[in-house]
Amino acid sequence: MCGTRLECPVGPYSEAAHIRPLGAPHNGPDTKDNMLCLCPNHHVLFDNGAVSVAADLFIIGNEGFLAVHRDHHINQNHLAYHREHLPVSLEGQRF
Repeated sequence: MCGTRLECPVGPYSEAAHIRPLGAPHNGPDTKDNMLCLCPNHHVLFDNGAVSVAADLFIIGNEGFLAVHRDHHINQNHLAYHREHLPVSLEGQRF
């Protein structure tokens, strides 16, 4: 989302953010197509609806497009769920 790579003595660090949250009431699956690899700051922003991802991978509430590895397939239904249930106040606006 931001391209920040945190280097630690044991190697790079990132967090897996569930697009459709786990547990009630969302009941998202713990699967790769329901995860994004984010820095800790963007993980918190994403989980709390401050940023989201449009169907075309534009980052809502931020600038630019989500970088996705060619072997990572994101479920569009999970992205739609996140946008609907964890709204961003700037949804639909592009910078």
